[in-house]
Amino acid sequence: MPAFLKTVLVQDVTPAADGLYTYDLPVNPLSHILMTVKALNNTGTLTNYSPVLELLSAITKLEVLYKGSAIVSASLVDLARLVCILLRKNLMQLEQVNTDDAIRAITVPILFGRKPFLRNECFPASRKGELQLQLTADIAMTGTDGIIFQIETVELLEATPKQFLKYTGKTATPAATGEMDVDLPIGNDLLGILLYSTTVPTGTAWTTTIDYLKLMLDNVEYMYAKSNWETLHNELCFRVDECVQNAGHKHLENTATAYTQNADTDEQEVHQPFFDNYAYLDFDPLENDEYLLPTEGRASVKLRVNAGDTNAMRIMPVEIIRLGAPA
Repeated sequence: MPAFLKTVLVQDVTPAADGLYTYDLPVNPLSHILMTVKALNNTGTLTNYSPVLELLSAITKLEVLYKGSAIVSASLVDLARLVCILLRKNLMQLEQVNTDDAIRAITVPILFGRKPFLRNECFPASRKGELQLQLTADIAMTGTDGIIFQIETVELLEATPKQFLKYTGKTATPAATGEMDVDLPIGNDLLGILLYSTTVPTGTAWTTTIDYLKLMLDNVEYMYAKSNWETLHNELCFRVDECVQNAGHKHLENTATAYTQNADTDEQEVHQPFFDNYAYLDFDPLENDEYLLPTEGRASVKLRVNAGDTNAMRIMPVEIIRLGAPA
């Protein structure tokens, strides 16, 4: 009978300093890791309050290493967005309030399959010490203090997976505005690509670090012949909706005697949107592998990005590693 095993790997560890924390992961086939960050609000200055970003920023890099090679590598900030897209769901929080010293907590699943508990898509069995979790911690975040880690794992007993997911992020900084090429990994099918643009349209300015892009296979446009940032970003709602749980919002209030209430100006406004700087290239829109991006045997797989400024962009391809295939 199929069974899973959910256990606690790290119970309420308070990191004493910034730096690297390493833990051995279980040896059975691994479905996912549940990374929980707990903290207290440090919001005596109310403008220091953040709906979620400061909690996630406590882990500047999370890596899953197999024999020293990265299977997962990115900030928790980016991983939280990616997992929402993969699961088509938003993350939940514990007590989202701005009260000073109030408790806060959020859990980010680190997935080895497109969904949790997939027995044919998870990380295979390993030997003790071969599979490790490494966290780079930043314990002095504005708006929070008393950072605490909890880590739980879900093993799939006697599973015999055929494949697992690998996702490692990279940063590219344009030397100048205009088109530039960013190399993508070759050898495995790609499920999708998470994109982060430092600059996005705001206020009265349309400037965007990732202005538009093209996907190039062997220097020929493929699937994404050209797509603009605005469209790519807005298409995220096809995978997951923005929600108030992880994005702040505000309402106008009549607090001054000279202020005239107007029905056209008292609707809610979103600030600190959770997905504001993100987009996703989806190669599995039907969730049936029909449109996966094949890269095996290709000489060149690139994103051709038109940069609107010279700020950094982050790119995280999601690879499907078939067991026996190159990792």
